[in-house]
Order: sequence, then C-alpha cells, then structure tokens
Amino acid sequence: MSAYINSEIHYHILWSDSSLDWKPLSTEEEAATLARHIKKRNESYVIVERDAGCERCKRLKSQLPQDLGAKDLSSGRVTSR
Repeated sequence: MSAYINSEIHYHILWSDSSLDWKPLSTEEEAATLARHIKKRNESYVIVERDAGCERCKRLKSQLPQDLGAKDLSSGRVTSR
C-alpha cells in the first residue's frame, strides 16, 4: 500500500460511521481485503472506485512534500459492503 497510486484507477474505503479517510489502494480486492481485516462489529463501508479527478487524492497530494510527485487521482464506481 503506497501513499499515492501511479495509475489513474484506484479505490478508497469509506466507513459509514466515520470521517476516517483511507489512502488510495491499487485494486478493489486489496481495498476489500483490508476493509474486512479492520472492520469492527456492526460497522459497514463502501469501496469507491476513483480516477484522475479524485478529490481525496488531491487533498492527499496537497499534504505530501512536493518532491514525492504524487499524481492527481476521480470519481467512479461504488461497491457497498
């Protein structure tokens, strides 16, 4: 899991009862595996597919040192869990 993703399509875990924001993940499977591993009882989440206009990644990039060269990442498909 990296601080940023080098491809445009990526995934975020969004928790139903939290504003906790997760780093971008390379695949839906990677996001689902991580979410299942850390999910608390009675907690739900959705896995959201994003591409080049992702607002979450734009915020992440703005918080990273400039020399890391994080790529802007945007909205797409949502998978509920």
